Amino acid sequence: MTWLLLKLGIRLLGFMAVFFVAARKNPKIKIEPRWAIPLVAGLFGVMNVGMYWLLEPVLDLATFGAAWFAMPLLINLGFLVATLRITEKKKWLVIDGVRATLWLAFLLTLAHGVFWFGLDWIPAKAG
Repeated sequence: MTWLLLKLGIRLLGFMAVFFVAARKNPKIKIEPRWAIPLVAGLFGVMNVGMYWLLEPVLDLATFGAAWFAMPLLINLGFLVATLRITEKKKWLVIDGVRATLWLAFLLTLAHGVFWFGLDWIPAKAG
């Protein structure tokens, strides 16, 4: 249980960093006020960690593993759109344009891959 909470905490901190960097580097991505960054990252992180583990096997089975390289990007894009929809009334996360949305989804997927490799794959191979 402790390892699971630690992995969740690391992922949430990592997603906070991705959202923070993306908002600083791309003027089309705005997270305001600054204190909302942990809330937005937390919302995305909970969806990513919880729902991704549920959706991945189903989608892999549906595509027979043929889209293994695109599936994480599509799933994270869906989670990002859901995060945008949930926060749209408060305007905590505003992304202007499809390119900026895809760019952020790519960064989040890259971070997701790093977390999977470092927190799931390596410990499974070492143990």
